[in-house]
Amino acid sequence: MESVSITIYTDPGCPFGFNAQRQEAQLLWHYGVGVNITRRMIVLREKSSTFEDCGLTREMVGANCERLRSRYGMPMVTEPRDRLAATRNACKAYVGARIHSPGRAQLLLRCLRRRAWSDGQPLDELDTLRAAGADAGIAVDTLEAWLADEEVETALRDDMAATRSPRQEALALGHKLSRSNGGLRYSTASAVFERGNQRVVVPGFQPFAVHEVAVANVAPELERRPPPEAVHEVLAWAPYPLATAEVAELRGVSLDQAREELHQANAKFTAAAGDGYWSRS
Repeated sequence: MESVSITIYTDPGCPFGFNAQRQEAQLLWHYGVGVNITRRMIVLREKSSTFEDCGLTREMVGANCERLRSRYGMPMVTEPRDRLAATRNACKAYVGARIHSPGRAQLLLRCLRRRAWSDGQPLDELDTLRAAGADAGIAVDTLEAWLADEEVETALRDDMAATRSPRQEALALGHKLSRSNGGLRYSTASAVFERGNQRVVVPGFQPFAVHEVAVANVAPELERRPPPEAVHEVLAWAPYPLATAEVAELRGVSLDQAREELHQANAKFTAAAGDGYWSRS
């Protein structure tokens, strides 16, 4: 059976993309090889800037991070740095992995997000990109070669153009899109679900239930795997450490219950940004 192609528009420097990892984990658990996910990079900022240049204050940015962490439970720093970091090179590093090392691309994106949002490291500094690459098993010279690669540059520009050319269905929900240079673009975590001549466009940051409806519409016969019955199933399945909130979403339980189950399973815990990440011990 033909798999469902899912295009997700995202950026490692967006807090909504960081929190949307919960929905992506659910897509991968419930549908597995039945879905083929392509992540296209938005590039939120080509140059670093002050908060004031973007019409923001440090307090506004911090309050938004606190709201997101309180609502979704992801291990997210709430104390902003002294600037809004450019995300272009972080996006370019991911595109380089997508082209040249696709087996490591998703892991690199997670590592970039974790460095930025759980460790508070700026994505406009090469040391952060190198460290995230090392986390994903990518050599420094390889990652830096991708940053200088014309093929990668062309692909990144294609991503940016696609992001800024939302489909008609998305334009019908313009309040779920973002503005860029006077026009509309996909906001972070927007997704397009396609199979054959069927297509569902899901603009904006949405709960997983919306993604389930989209999959059901384009591939009603695709089998949905039931939720895991125990956390050890989740830890055995995940190729990287998961946040408590991700485990809770997959299990369909509260954060407190997920923590208790993880402790009972003797999972390895690494503290980060008010919570942390879990893996098999």
